[in-house]
Amino acid sequence: MNEMKLPPGMILWPAGTAQRNRLCVLISDIHCTDCTVGNQTASETDWQMFFEQMEFAVCNPGDKANAPAGQRIEELLLILNGDVVDLIRSSKWAEAGVYPWHRDHPRFEELVMAVMRDIVAIHARQRPDDSRQPYSGFFYWMRASIDKLRQHGIVVTIVPIVGNHDKELQVVHAARQMLYEECLGLTALDIPDSYRAWVAMQLGTKAEELYPRLPFYFADRGLRLLATHGQWRDANNCRATKGWRPSQGWRPQQWREEQYQAFSDPCFGDTVATGMLSRFIWSVTSTLDKGMPGARRIGKLLDEMDLYRPSVAAVVRLLSESRRMACEVPGAQGLHDQVLRCFRDSLRAWMAHDATWQSARGMTKLGLYALSILSRFKWYWLDMLLMRLMACQQEPESTISTRTLLGLPAFQRVYRDLGLRLHVEGHTHVALEADLQFSLPRGEGKNYTYINLGAWRDAILPKRNRGYRRRGVGRALFIFDLAGLAKDKDDDTYRFYVRDMTSWGDRMDNW
Repeated sequence: MNEMKLPPGMILWPAGTAQRNRLCVLISDIHCTDCTVGNQTASETDWQMFFEQMEFAVCNPGDKANAPAGQRIEELLLILNGDVVDLIRSSKWAEAGVYPWHRDHPRFEELVMAVMRDIVAIHARQRPDDSRQPYSGFFYWMRASIDKLRQHGIVVTIVPIVGNHDKELQVVHAARQMLYEECLGLTALDIPDSYRAWVAMQLGTKAEELYPRLPFYFADRGLRLLATHGQWRDANNCRATKGWRPSQGWRPQQWREEQYQAFSDPCFGDTVATGMLSRFIWSVTSTLDKGMPGARRIGKLLDEMDLYRPSVAAVVRLLSESRRMACEVPGAQGLHDQVLRCFRDSLRAWMAHDATWQSARGMTKLGLYALSILSRFKWYWLDMLLMRLMACQQEPESTISTRTLLGLPAFQRVYRDLGLRLHVEGHTHVALEADLQFSLPRGEGKNYTYINLGAWRDAILPKRNRGYRRRGVGRALFIFDLAGLAKDKDDDTYRFYVRDMTSWGDRMDNW
């Protein structure tokens, strides 16, 4: 199918009709941070296990050992579906008094690069001898796995989709180059011109970019797949432009005309993550008197604040925990007062940023007005109420309605006519799946599937009776397109499955 017959602005993956056996693996929301306000991503052990599973799936499609020659995978597509690195959850912004929305500030690029260098050190290099340093090794083990597959003749392509926590890569070329070279292991010579052309056609940018910007979506007819991060349907984590508002939904043609500005400009979510939460964590950590009773406990909670969803729920927990210790532990009242003071200072500083108000829309802006008035009263019960209300407002969707599903692009008739049947996203950190049925187009399969990839991270979850426990969670999607199979096995040429991982251990219990 040529481009003229595609939906406006839609650009397919150039290898979408390749007659070879392919495996596509998708993971999302890895959130490799500089660990200055907590470490979000999964542990090194979890990543080693995942990449071992990926290697097995390549060598044994369908989990069958000793696959026949006709079923062996020839090409692997690894899609990192957004928020692979996290450039906004860092204390460096608060320390400098410069934030991700200060794009014109002389230190903006310097700070992006400083965050990126620490991400490389923690997530892209071999584990250092000093085991006390935070470490995940995600990119290190990814490159090791891919190198092994390439030695066996497997063609491997990595596709990093842009999310809302790594969009600074779209505007800081040097940071993007560092991602390609240090994290993905790709020099400019390793990036095919066809890939550059595909990104440029999708985003409306120049194909001459040595290190192309991150694409916004991946669409392939052979894989029947449309994958994108999902921030386009979250008004707090994208930005209205002259030609588009979040309420208008999926509009790739309009986005291309504006070079996807709606997803590279700063958004309201940036102000919450960096201007309030990261600032609050940094403020308490940098002023905490380690000699105070209960300080060690508060320090551990600060390290794990980034593991809560919504993140504001962590503020509620920290305030309530410091309050409890003030009531139960002699001498801990000063600790609670300090935490409360840092919270109120961070809240006021957040609402003092012009970007907070300029990026807020609709009910969010009305909530800001109410918050600005009520926060003047320095009452603990009111602080807790405001944060609980804010946490409720930011609560990620625990399910997805049928109406929302029907509005997703892969399930619209013009996209179904292309043969797309699988809509994949992340962003919410909530793993979901749902099936749909359509009678048109005729002659095609009637089954369509939505999958949310969740996130790879440690999570803090309440126990059934009391208390909390830390566990590792992750989800990967494996899609097999075995176009090289014999014609008499057409019913087995396409299949997909999800692998969910949950892990517990002494390391996670020691907090």
